[in-house]
Amino acid sequence: MEFCVLGPLLVRDGGGVRAVPAAKQRVLLAALLLRPGQVVPADVLADTIWNFAPPPSASTTLRNYVMRLRRGLGEAGERIETREGGYLIEVGPGELDASRFETLRAQGEAALREGAHERAAELLRAALGLWRGPALADVPSDALHQVEAGRLNEGRLDAVEARVEAELRLDRHPAVVAELRALTAEHPGRERFWAQLMAALHRSGRRTEALGVYQQVRRTLVEEIGVEPGAEIREMHQVILRDEQIVAESPEEEFTVTPHQLPPDVADFTGRTAEVREVSGHLRARRNCPAVVAVSGQPGIGKSALAVHVGHAVREDFPDGVLYAELGGTDPAPAEPAAVLRSFLLALGVARDAVPAGVGARAALYRSVLSGRRVLVVLDDARDSAQVRPLLPADPAAGALVTSRGVLADLPGARHVGVGVPEEAEARLLFGRIIGAERAMADPQAVADVVAACGRVPLAVRAGAARLVARPAWSVRALADRLAVSGRLLDELRIGALDVRRSIALSHDALDAATARAFRVLAWSDRRTIGLADAADLLDESPAGVEPLLDRLVDAHLLAAPAPGRYAYDDLLRSYAREQSLLLDPEWLRTRSVGCVVGASAAAAGRPVGMARVPAQRHPVEKHGWCPTCSSSDAQVA
Repeated sequence: MEFCVLGPLLVRDGGGVRAVPAAKQRVLLAALLLRPGQVVPADVLADTIWNFAPPPSASTTLRNYVMRLRRGLGEAGERIETREGGYLIEVGPGELDASRFETLRAQGEAALREGAHERAAELLRAALGLWRGPALADVPSDALHQVEAGRLNEGRLDAVEARVEAELRLDRHPAVVAELRALTAEHPGRERFWAQLMAALHRSGRRTEALGVYQQVRRTLVEEIGVEPGAEIREMHQVILRDEQIVAESPEEEFTVTPHQLPPDVADFTGRTAEVREVSGHLRARRNCPAVVAVSGQPGIGKSALAVHVGHAVREDFPDGVLYAELGGTDPAPAEPAAVLRSFLLALGVARDAVPAGVGARAALYRSVLSGRRVLVVLDDARDSAQVRPLLPADPAAGALVTSRGVLADLPGARHVGVGVPEEAEARLLFGRIIGAERAMADPQAVADVVAACGRVPLAVRAGAARLVARPAWSVRALADRLAVSGRLLDELRIGALDVRRSIALSHDALDAATARAFRVLAWSDRRTIGLADAADLLDESPAGVEPLLDRLVDAHLLAAPAPGRYAYDDLLRSYAREQSLLLDPEWLRTRSVGCVVGASAAAAGRPVGMARVPAQRHPVEKHGWCPTCSSSDAQVA
């Protein structure tokens, strides 16, 4: 499948070229293709199709256009999807000529900066070879031509300038003279072409002609535009007057190192199709500001694996390099932004003695070095937005991918992607890939039981599978039985660096005392969800005092919030919380919590309340009438 916008609109599939004869359907298709994989709002499409003057029937007519376009495009039409508020078209990697052009152009410009002139010329020629005429040549839309077509055509001229520069550095001066004469005639206001023509003539020994070009461009600019030539043309004029031989290479970039710091991709990365599509699509989309994606999720859910996998998937879209740092957000001493900036600057080629002191000065130099470069910055395990902000690039061509356990809601301009537990089929597939298909297929039910005991959490699934790899004599059923033993779940899910208990502990230990206590105490509720009023009873606090604690737990992904005012534990998190409560909380507090839960259950079921344990210790536990008067809302909704 191929979609082409660099010229007249074309769609190619296995059956050949698909024509779109209706003008407004061409506008519709072009508008969708220029934002591939993104929902284009219906009102934006209407403005685009009817040049900002849609008729009253625009909504109905737009639906008809979409239906006809789908039908007319055959297989390609199936890519057009209806979404809430608009439509989108799914375009695979390399299927849109504009995306291929941008990738080749970026690679060519990077090669030019690095002094690989022959490769730069080849890449840029390949990029320009995708063009069949002006962008969107047969698409009648003022809205698209004013913005999108103009942007694409400007990118083409930038690529021509870079390709000519590569040819000049390869001493192919005579070969580009005729082309540059045509370009200056077609684009008289584009001064770079005039400067390149003067340089090509001078390097070819045609000094008089080069000086004549200066007079011509000066006359053109003064008479037609009313301005004097810019600095590049004036400097070239002075060089020619002095009859100096121009060195083929332009001044070298101060920093030309291309870092590739990503760890290896996860060999058995499984599933996460929707998350990969969303994150990579946002990073690849061109915009007027850097693309920033913030990925968050509970401990062990696979955020780092997702970030590394996506980083490798989009690496070619960032030809100027990939920077990577582990920020240690859950460590007792997280990475300081100043230290990370220093390592990034060194990786980008800045000399050690040129790295300034202080986070502000380093951040300013960092942004300067990245200016004009398509670099991806991957920041793993961030503590908070304050740690991340100095590390974000400022150039619109760059991107940043950040992972954290908590939601970085105050990170400006970020696209937030939450990572939940995978589908059961994905978790089982991951487990089978690690232990081997034959072993997994021998007892599918045991595999399902293990995955269920692990809560489908990838770290737990990996730890369980690794236990079997280390114990070839064990059957999958043997592991499932061990995981089912009360109180042993976290003990079994630990081998080497794969340690579910330690992963959760990092989040628990980062909590303040009151929030950590709430996390532990509320785990004694066996309800599927717990309400705010019941949580307040369990914690012997008012609802207003408890809600901020619960909010912090939700933000840290230690509690889920399936509905407003309702909270729920993951089984692994509940196991850890109870385990820590046995170690850290006094018996009377645990007993009171269990008693309150049992009392609420009995009250909801109409049974006597006497089954609740009554604490023997002398502690003030009657504040809210524990057990007999606990809220029964949990029992009613569980």
